[in-house]
Amino acid sequence: MHFFRSSSLVLLFSAALLRAQTVPASPPQEKILHLETLFVSTGVGDKTAFDLAQGTSILAGDALLRQVRSTLGDTLANTPGVSASYYGPGASRPIIRGLGGDRVRMLSDGVGALDASNISPDHNVAVEPLFASRIEVLRGPATLLYGSSAVGGVVNVIDNRIPAQPGDGSAHGTLEGRGGGANDERTGVAAVNAGNARLAVQVNALRQRTSDLDIPGVARIDDDAPADQPRGTLPNTASDTKSGSVGLTGFWSAGHLGASLDRYETTYGVPNGEESPVTIAMKQTRFDLDGGITEPFGPFRSATLHFGYSRYRHSELDGPDVATTFNNRAWEGRIELPHAAIGPVTGTIGLQSSFSDFSAVGEEVVTPPSRTASNAVFMLEELKHGPVTYQFGARYDSASVRLGEVDPELPSIPGYDATSNEKKTFGSVSASLGAVYYPTPDYSLGVSLAFSERAPTAQELFSNGPHGGTDAYEVGTGGLGLERSLGLDVSLRKRAGAITGSVSGFVNRFENYIFEQRLGADVLPASVTDGLTPYQFAARDALFYGAEAEVTLHLVDRPNHRVHLTLLSDFVHAEQTTDHVPLPRMPPVRVGVRLDYEDARWNAGVELRHAYRQNRFDAGETSTAGYTLLNASVIYLLPAGRLNYQLFVRGDNLANAEARVATSFLKDLAPLPGRGVSAGLRLRF
Repeated sequence: MHFFRSSSLVLLFSAALLRAQTVPASPPQEKILHLETLFVSTGVGDKTAFDLAQGTSILAGDALLRQVRSTLGDTLANTPGVSASYYGPGASRPIIRGLGGDRVRMLSDGVGALDASNISPDHNVAVEPLFASRIEVLRGPATLLYGSSAVGGVVNVIDNRIPAQPGDGSAHGTLEGRGGGANDERTGVAAVNAGNARLAVQVNALRQRTSDLDIPGVARIDDDAPADQPRGTLPNTASDTKSGSVGLTGFWSAGHLGASLDRYETTYGVPNGEESPVTIAMKQTRFDLDGGITEPFGPFRSATLHFGYSRYRHSELDGPDVATTFNNRAWEGRIELPHAAIGPVTGTIGLQSSFSDFSAVGEEVVTPPSRTASNAVFMLEELKHGPVTYQFGARYDSASVRLGEVDPELPSIPGYDATSNEKKTFGSVSASLGAVYYPTPDYSLGVSLAFSERAPTAQELFSNGPHGGTDAYEVGTGGLGLERSLGLDVSLRKRAGAITGSVSGFVNRFENYIFEQRLGADVLPASVTDGLTPYQFAARDALFYGAEAEVTLHLVDRPNHRVHLTLLSDFVHAEQTTDHVPLPRMPPVRVGVRLDYEDARWNAGVELRHAYRQNRFDAGETSTAGYTLLNASVIYLLPAGRLNYQLFVRGDNLANAEARVATSFLKDLAPLPGRGVSAGLRLRF
């Protein structure tokens, strides 16, 4: 029933796009879906979202101001095709089209987050969204540019941490304060840029504190929920975050070279329903380089370099005591070389390398120490022929995972195979072919076919231990091989006229899709698991398909004011192909509607978002009730010479509805925030 309901919505949105009469569009109309904004995360030159074969989203400007939260998952959770893992307000990672973890790459200005957020949903992403000038989302396989861990998509947070443009001799920046909401947020942000034509400096600073989250009713609804639990509050969800960076870039006639030093610290509670509170203290120190040559040399038109190095530590505290500490020393580098045109063909070749030295010590060591290294070469090419632009490319990755010392007392489990200093190597290939057809100047139809291979992670191969973050005893499978996928993506876009927007559909077939499968008591008895639910990483063939739609009806479009109505919908269907058993923790069908008013000073909107009941779930899960959220926002712009003041007020879940996220391990323990009203002031100069 969900399939027919969601498919009908997407077809209706597509018909609206196709039937809409094409008329000249004003810049404010194009701004709504950012179809004309350059999309930098694809590696194919100066392309807008309108010109790409895959589904994309860009969050920027007033839309970003309305949606930004303290975690990336919560910030993007209302974006079509994107949901969130939601491990309480302190940790939430984006999920794209039902794929998360190591299948979605988190980037900071084009370089990986270099943290441990892909290992567990209770690990937050070490990227600060409140510094972002925009956030780009590439839905579907992006493995050609970013590697096998981008088979689900890419989230790139662009914050100008390393100045990208020369200065003009004066200081520019943003000062912001915000507070309120369901978690009593108190946040201050400063981002200042200064410099001249030769040298530019960027300084960012943030301090944020929150209290325990207000919720409707009680937190726990599972069978073991205590009768006397507190109402109206989600215990152990307060947080304290500090972040800052300094960046410097030098410019000359033929290019630029910049560097930045970042520090990110956060402490947040984990609402796991246990009597003993668990708190996570995370720290990351990071160094980045960004350089480019803008003039041709040899066979190349230009060159860019991206490099990041990180030292990451993450401690899980059981009361005042440190239970487990995770460490990750990692680096990643990429060189992109756009080559001179070969007849009608233009494109880029590149090299990428990465390294991670991961370890954990303490009571809950799930994965033994491991070192993971990867080297890759890739190419992306483009050919224009009449009204069609063809995009094609290929990539080869060579990856190795070397295991450190293994505890000899680990229980013997079928499929688990780990010996000290064992090394596993994998060679993976990715390739794609895409085309963008322009039937008229204001329509584009993008089609992309992508084949990807992903090597299993150290966690999937070698885990063997208790994992309090997911209330599970996790076991790896040493014999796992490459995970292969073949995906088709189709996107229809319209950028001008009374109706604008985009509709996308996708299908992705996996061979050896790796996921956590629940084990029986005969395989792993309670004497080993100590009451935790046992799971083992297994490989099964799987099928994903679904669609997203974001369509805007421009009800009033006048020079002094505009009124537009935006309709949104998305759905994902995911199952094992051998027995049609649903895959675990999949997002439900979602629909939404938003009414916006804009003029020179005001930007106001009200929206309704509904998530249907999720009745498709794996063994050991339960259904998730549907919910409807009512949100509203007002932004007022007050220019004052060189200064611009933006006063904003946001109301979330104004009806105080109880909402639980089907993609979360904690859906029965931690609902989404209750009613909250927050306000802030942003000063631009």
